[in-house]
Amino acid sequence: MNNENFIFPPEQMVGEFDDFIGVWKNFIPKQLCKELIDKVDEIQKTSALINDGETGKEQFANGRMGRHDYACVLNHYDVHLSNTINDYLKCCLKSYCLEYNQLLSVKLMSYAVKAQKTPPGGGYHEWHYENASFTAASRELVWTMYLNTMPEGEAETEFLYQRRRIKPECGMVVIWPAGLTHVHKGNTVFTEDKYILTGWAHKVQ
Repeated sequence: MNNENFIFPPEQMVGEFDDFIGVWKNFIPKQLCKELIDKVDEIQKTSALINDGETGKEQFANGRMGRHDYACVLNHYDVHLSNTINDYLKCCLKSYCLEYNQLLSVKLMSYAVKAQKTPPGGGYHEWHYENASFTAASRELVWTMYLNTMPEGEAETEFLYQRRRIKPECGMVVIWPAGLTHVHKGNTVFTEDKYILTGWAHKVQ
């Protein structure tokens, strides 16, 4: 992330930082969020969204995920939207690294943009962390962008040890460490579809 151009100066961005969780509210424009939701729905009509309950089970010792949602890698379907999202993400990642400046010496790369749609009754209910498996060991940070605001009391991202729940709000970006300290889960969606983008910043040599 060194020597790059940013659409917003990261050193001037206002984020909230607590327990190594960074939050940037109203950062992704609402119109862009709507465009992304429409794109996810369009992809679903082509049956390209997969049931994510069948992927990623290696993270769990018991081989189950307690999960029901649908996802795709947005990069495969819309390069322009993926690049736009990565431009916004790059600003938040730099802002996070400036706050926790030991990360400035770590070369990080985020490439895949995972679009995820969670219907009522769904969610990622198993406590987990993001670099628990050998294949995920390079994950240093996790990021999530919320594309729609959810009603109170549902669909939060909940952190076990921090005893904290983050309510999805349209345009909000959240970044946290991928390791054991930040075990988390997605709480149940009750009333309407939840849309997010998510991915990881990987350590690279």
